[in-house]
Parts: sequence; C-alpha cells; structure tokens
Amino acid sequence: MLSVNARKGGLVLCLTRFVHFGKVPPALQKQYEANVHVDCTLMAHTRPGVPARDVLQKGLDAYREQGFPDEWKLHHQGGPIGYQPRDYRVHPGTPDLIQENQAFTWNPSITGTKSEDTILAAASGPEMITPPLLYPTLSMEAAGVRFTRPAVLEKA
Repeated sequence: MLSVNARKGGLVLCLTRFVHFGKVPPALQKQYEANVHVDCTLMAHTRPGVPARDVLQKGLDAYREQGFPDEWKLHHQGGPIGYQPRDYRVHPGTPDLIQENQAFTWNPSITGTKSEDTILAAASGPEMITPPLLYPTLSMEAAGVRFTRPAVLEKA
C-alpha cells in the first residue's frame, strides 16, 4: 500500500495505490473492489449543500451492502482536505455542509485494503483531482456516476 499526502503551495492532496507482487488472489481482488465501491459511493454523493454526515451514511450503507458492516469503525473515513490532510474527519454527528468546489478525500478501508483519491465537490458532480495515471484502472459506477479508479498493480 502506497499512501501519499502531498503538499504544494500549502494545499494538500491525498491518494492511495496498491502493488501486489505476483497474481492478486481472488479474495483480495474482491475485497479491494468492494472497498473501491464504498469510496465511489462516498464520492458520488459528495455534492455542494449536502450534509457531510449524510454522505458518510451512504458510505456506511455501502460497507454493509458489500458485506463489511463494521469495518468503517476501524479507521476514520476521511473528509474535506485543504491546508491539512483533513480539515475535519467526518463522523455520524458532523454538522457541516459540503461547499461548492470544496476538496474532499474519503478513505474507506477494509482490513488489508484502502481506497483514497482527492476530488472537488462540484455542482455538476465529483471532479477527480488525483486520477490514476501510471496504474492499471478499473471502471465502477455508484449512484449514477462512472469512475475510473486505480486497480491493483501486479508485479512479477
């Protein structure tokens, strides 16, 4: 797992990528894709004017639907990002509303996997700031939004 917090001009971006040496076992692939689905669900619902806690609830529902109902309790789920790696960590009681063009980095995890990219909460939908450039990709849809996400990079 390669997790990067990068700062330029004071602003922070975060992303996570995976490398597996050898063929990815089917169980790990399934778990990784379930985790990416949770992340896509969170990103798809990150819209201006929406309470951050409501987006988190969509993610918690996705964890349950993917068969991992309690994994969210083991690691913070992310939140808005700017001059800190997270301006605040979203939790079920977070009162904040998502602002237009506010940067967000959700980072759901299922023990052994994590999914993380930085987006802008644009009025037209989430805009990916950290797309996978040098990695294989997978395509996934959540809440009617199509995402290109990093797949696990397999190395011999």
